[in-house]
Amino acid sequence: MFMNQFFSILIPLVLAAGALIAGNPRLTEIKRQILLRAISIALGISTILVAIAFFRITEQNSEYLLRLNAINLTVLFLVSFMAIILIKFSEGYMRSEKQSHKFWRWLLLSLTSVSVVVLSNNLLLLWLGWVSISLCFHRLLLFYPDRPRAVFAAHKKFILARLAEACLLGAVLLLYSHHGTFQLNVILDHYQGLATTYELSFIEKLAAFLIAQTALIKCAQLPLHGWLIQVVEAPTPISALLHAGIINLGGFLLISFAPLMALAPVAQWTLIIVAGLSTLISALVMVTRISIKVRLAWSTCAQMGLMLIECALGLYELALLHLITHSLYKAYAFLSTGEAVHDFGLKQLAPQKKVSFESAVICLSLAVAVTAAIPLLTSYDGPLSVWLLVNTALALYLVSAFNQSNKRAWLPALVIAAGLLGFYLAGKSLLGNMFSSLTHTNMFSAMDIWLMILFLCLFALTVQIRLFPQAKQTQTLYRWLFSGLYLDEMMTRLTLQLWPVVLRPKIKQSKTEQQSIEESWV
Repeated sequence: MFMNQFFSILIPLVLAAGALIAGNPRLTEIKRQILLRAISIALGISTILVAIAFFRITEQNSEYLLRLNAINLTVLFLVSFMAIILIKFSEGYMRSEKQSHKFWRWLLLSLTSVSVVVLSNNLLLLWLGWVSISLCFHRLLLFYPDRPRAVFAAHKKFILARLAEACLLGAVLLLYSHHGTFQLNVILDHYQGLATTYELSFIEKLAAFLIAQTALIKCAQLPLHGWLIQVVEAPTPISALLHAGIINLGGFLLISFAPLMALAPVAQWTLIIVAGLSTLISALVMVTRISIKVRLAWSTCAQMGLMLIECALGLYELALLHLITHSLYKAYAFLSTGEAVHDFGLKQLAPQKKVSFESAVICLSLAVAVTAAIPLLTSYDGPLSVWLLVNTALALYLVSAFNQSNKRAWLPALVIAAGLLGFYLAGKSLLGNMFSSLTHTNMFSAMDIWLMILFLCLFALTVQIRLFPQAKQTQTLYRWLFSGLYLDEMMTRLTLQLWPVVLRPKIKQSKTEQQSIEESWV
C-alpha cells in the first residue's frame, strides 16, 4: 500500500519541486535551463515508474487521498507528456522575458494542481486541487499586466471560476451528507451496476446537476465563453496549456463521476441542451473568424461542447478518447501558430475551389446512408447522432477531395479517411473496457433526435455560408455569427456592473483612458 501511495505522488512531487526551484528569481538563466531539462527527464522516469507500479501492484489501488486506476493513469500520462512538451517549447520562448521565473513558478504549480486533481480519491482534495488550478493559472493569465484586454479576460475568468468552485463544493457537501464519506471510490461503488431506471434521491440529483454546471462553466460553454476567446493575448505556451489541458477538466470531471451522472436525467439534459447549442453556434462562429488563435479558441469551445455531449449520451469511452486527441491536437496547433499563419497565406494564394451544391447533396446523402446502415449491418444500438456527425465530416472531406483539379487526390484522401475511422473504432473499443459497467443512451431517444437536428442544422448552415455568401439571409447570418450573437457583450456589461475590473497601479493610465477602455468592452 505504501509503495502504491509513493509512486502515485511521484509526478506531483517532481512538478512541485520544479516550481519551487525554477521560480527562484535569483537563479541564473543557464542554471534554470539545466534545471528544466532535469525536470523533463525526471517526469519521464516518474511516468515509467508509475506505469510499472500500476501493472505490478495487484492490491487495491485506491487510498484515502489518492487513487490509481486505468482512467487516472491514462490522463496522468497525458498530463506528464504535455508538461514535457510545454517545458521544452517554453525554454526558448520565454528565455528573453525578464519575469520568466514567475512564468515557470505558476506554470509548474498549475501542472502540479492538475496532477493532484487527476489522482484525487478524496472529494475535499479534489476541490482544493480544482481551486489551486484556477488560482495558479490566473497568475499566468496576468503575465502581461499592461495589456488591458488580457487583464479583463482574466478578471471574467476569475469570477466564473469562483462560481464553478461554489457549484463543485456544493456537490461535494451534498454527496458527503448522503454517503457519510469523502472517498470518491466508495461513493462511486454505490452507483456501479445500478439500472438506469434507479431513482436517485433529491440530494443526489442536485449533486449531479451541480457537477454538470461545474463542467459547463469550466469548459467555457455559451454564454460564459467570452474569456476563452479573449485570453489569446497571453503567451503562446499559456494558451496551449489552457486549450490542451486545463479546459478539458470539465470533461474529466464528468468521466470521474460517470456512474452517478448516468443515473441523473436532469443533469444529462442540461448538458445536452447547453453543450449542444454551444457546439452548433461555436462551430459556425469559427467559420467567420480570420485570426488563427481566435479560430482555435472558438474551435475549443465547440470541441468541449461535443465532449460534454458524449458524456451526457453515456459514451464516456468516446469522451476520454476525445479528451486525449483534442489535447494533443490543440497543443500542436497553438505551439505551431507561426507555421499556421504561413500555411494560411499559401492557401489564400492558391486558387480556391468552390464547393458545389451537388457536392453538398452527395456528402449529406452519403453520410445519412452510412449512418442508417450501421444499425442494420451491426449489433450497435447506441445513439446515432455522433455517428451522423462523424460520417458527415468524413463524407465532406472525401467529396472535397473528389472535387480537386488533381484527380489523383481522392486516393490519399480515402486512405486518410479510412485511417481516421479505424483509429476512432480502435480507440473507442480499447477505452470501452474502462466503462464496461455503464450504459449509453438508446438509439432514436429524445436526446439522440435532438442532437441529430442540431448536427443537420450545422451542416446546412455551413453549406449556406460557403455556397451562397452574397445572399441577403447569409450576410445577415454572417454578421450575427461574427459578433458571436452578442452573447459575450451581455456578459461583459454584467461583469462591469457587478464587479468592475481594476487595473494594477503600475499601469500608468489616466481616468479618462480607463473609462474609454471599459466603454470599448461594452
